[in-house]
Amino acid sequence: MKNLEPSVIRQRLIIEGHYGINADGKTIKYYLKELSKVLKMRIFSGPYSWPPDKWDNQDVPLYELNGFVAWTESGCHVYAWRKVKFFTSDIYSCKKFDVKKVVMFTKDFFKSKDLVHQEI
Repeated sequence: MKNLEPSVIRQRLIIEGHYGINADGKTIKYYLKELSKVLKMRIFSGPYSWPPDKWDNQDVPLYELNGFVAWTESGCHVYAWRKVKFFTSDIYSCKKFDVKKVVMFTKDFFKSKDLVHQEI
């Protein structure tokens, strides 16, 4: 993608894979809190998760869990699907960060054996 504004520092990383842990709202919020520490980001809002505690809508086949944290330097949104045990972490920052460190932290946190990532 063409860099339309070189004077604005921005970095985006998409990480996804299947998870090998029990995920719920508390897990997602804890991931976002710990990710903030790994990235050395300053939280000004959140982390949030919805539904906030557990997935209780059994009628929706791919019911999704979401989480978000807002940093002074931007933010991260996480999506997780219970029935297929799959997650996506979408990180956007106006401060440079170490991609390898974030990918390893996320892989270890979610105990993912097939994690993939792409920097945009």
